[in-house]
Amino acid sequence: MTNDRTPRRIQSVELAFDILEVLRDSGGATVTEVADQIDRSPGTTHTYLATMADRGYVRNSDGKYHVGLFAVPLGEYVRGQSQLYRVGKSEVDELAQETGEASHLVIESHGREIPLYERFGPDAVGETLYEENKGHPRWNLHCSAAGKAILAHTPPERRDEILTNYEFAERTLQTTTDEAALREELEVVRQQGFAQNDEEQITGLRAVGAPIRYEGEIRGAISLSAPTSRLRGQQFEAEIPERVVQAANVVEINLQSA
Repeated sequence: MTNDRTPRRIQSVELAFDILEVLRDSGGATVTEVADQIDRSPGTTHTYLATMADRGYVRNSDGKYHVGLFAVPLGEYVRGQSQLYRVGKSEVDELAQETGEASHLVIESHGREIPLYERFGPDAVGETLYEENKGHPRWNLHCSAAGKAILAHTPPERRDEILTNYEFAERTLQTTTDEAALREELEVVRQQGFAQNDEEQITGLRAVGAPIRYEGEIRGAISLSAPTSRLRGQQFEAEIPERVVQAANVVEINLQSA
């Protein structure tokens, strides 16, 4: 018997999104490869792919299917509709230019971290890796400075919801994969007003993140990342945290006046 309180879902729509995610994660795949991933026949899979190609959201190149170019303006539209992006972009630019490092504006959705905007200063490293990852909502809230800043200031009920069945991906040997240990760290983050990532996401890279709050809600976070050789000692412990918190405060003020 069907539970009346179970939300109804349209299987064909879910399957279409599954296909898009397969194409994104694989960097391109044949009909047979996609069919194997979604557990459907090649004939059914081809029908889906052809339909999505007609709409521009899938493209066929020499027998391999890829995410189509119509996905680009759709993503830009979504980002442009974000008030946080509109008021936070200039502060991210300024932080990157002033420090020479990489600056990030990050939000949370469905328990995953999504980079809303990033700017790389003249001395920044890891740009290629960030570019490769930004199309993939990732389980990074437990290991990135921005993610921990968001999670620490998320209401307890929502935080518990996120951490239920959360995938504690081990990005490096420094990554915290224990929920109890993470919760203890989040308490420290709440008290000091900023979060730190000490080679927990990428070996050789540290980061500092601060929450962006407006009208009593967590809206996102701003962070700065740099090599351990440049982000160390007082810079990592005090100077950069103060500057990142300042940037977050400016964005919060901008949200009020938007």
